[in-house]
Amino acid sequence: MHDKSRLYSGTDKLLFTTPVGELATKGVVTASHDISIKEAAVIMSAKGISSLILVESNGSPVGIVTDRDLRNKVVSKGQSITDRVSSIMGGPIIKAESHDYCFEAILVMIHHNIHHLLITDHGRLKGVVTNHDFMMLQGTSPITIAKEIKSQSCVSGLIPIAKKINGIITLLLKEGARASNITRIVTEINDMLVKRIIEIAERECGEPPLSYCWIVYGSEGRKEQTFRTDQDNALIYENPKTKEEADAAEEYFINFTGFIKDSLTKCGFPLCSGDYMASNPKWRQPIKVWKEYFTKWIVTPTPEAILFSVILFDFRPVYGNFTLANSLKEHLIETLKNHDIFLKQMADMTVKVRPPLGFFKTFVVEKSGEHKDELNLKFKCLAPLINIARLFALEKGIRETSTIERLEALKDKHSLAKEFGDELEQAFEFINLLRIHHQFNQIEAGLSSDNFIDLKKLSNLEKNTLRVSCHLILKVQDSISKEYSPGMVI
Repeated sequence: MHDKSRLYSGTDKLLFTTPVGELATKGVVTASHDISIKEAAVIMSAKGISSLILVESNGSPVGIVTDRDLRNKVVSKGQSITDRVSSIMGGPIIKAESHDYCFEAILVMIHHNIHHLLITDHGRLKGVVTNHDFMMLQGTSPITIAKEIKSQSCVSGLIPIAKKINGIITLLLKEGARASNITRIVTEINDMLVKRIIEIAERECGEPPLSYCWIVYGSEGRKEQTFRTDQDNALIYENPKTKEEADAAEEYFINFTGFIKDSLTKCGFPLCSGDYMASNPKWRQPIKVWKEYFTKWIVTPTPEAILFSVILFDFRPVYGNFTLANSLKEHLIETLKNHDIFLKQMADMTVKVRPPLGFFKTFVVEKSGEHKDELNLKFKCLAPLINIARLFALEKGIRETSTIERLEALKDKHSLAKEFGDELEQAFEFINLLRIHHQFNQIEAGLSSDNFIDLKKLSNLEKNTLRVSCHLILKVQDSISKEYSPGMVI
């Protein structure tokens, strides 16, 4: 699959195989953090550089000053150029190691909204990379899109930028990226878009009457988004102290979540067909109600409760007061303890959806309809694996939400994850990348993307790898069935 990805690209330096140290500007200009702003500007002008690394007397970096700092903090604010340059330097130091790959450095720059990144080699300053360096490497950069999102002040300005996000996936495929690396970068960009929309919503609706946290779940919550998926979100707000506060919160958040829903729709995120969105009052509640929801689902695990749990227990916070989401996560972990009946029901659901292998290990495809003779890669292959990782995580109180992160965290905590964790990760990577390639080819052909693949279009190696992956999932499901069979101690 990696080789197949690289066929799309003519570049000889790949984002996911190039150590960032290879791009770092050598012979970085440094200066003492005790010099004045004017002295720093003179050095930058004389050397023709856009950033200056400030160091202590022992040479260790303590900050960075950029031409942007000179414009925004000195010229526009009228600050005296005789002041020490340390008064305008950026800090604390944000850096990456030279052996990190470029995509890891990009994630750091997107997350911190910076355009220069210090590169160190075992702690010693090696150089600096900029957004321009990545643009030169690959012709464009996810950082560029992140910067454009951050600069917009209205939803109409975000709409054309949102359309570029799918192009990032195309670019990453060309760079030979692993599926998990693609989803990590797309998640960062989508999170930034959602945050910007929420900031605009706050400006439009005014200050919220109560503290709140915007959470996401589903593939977005698991950080496994690829091409545009449905809106899956909810809102937690602090408990009102009076009826007046409760009424004010309800009135405010009706308009607030409605604005966000409409804005996300304009940016290309379809509405959730099941209405699992914060605009639905059921999923827009104070923390007390959310905890009651979770307790009820766990204590009384009806089929509906299990469905809610499968969707909503994969939540993670994106914006606002994260302590609300953290409190709900702690409540979930504590409530799960000693509730074996719920885990048994969750295990039953986990083994119910089986990979599409027949008795003789042949693939079972759709028998009729629009997708006759095709295989639903998401529902039949990815979902069972995701369900396995979720079950294990709930058993062991793992806080991570993504499938890969869950499997990693479980390797020293869960016997089945210890035995099959590496293979499950590889299977997940392969199946997900196969799905991304399928959807990419559909979009390139001007078609709507789906999850149904034609096995005849796969190579023998791809079919064999998919068959082995499905067999692995079946093997783990059988082990789960034995563990949760009647009379067994969980």
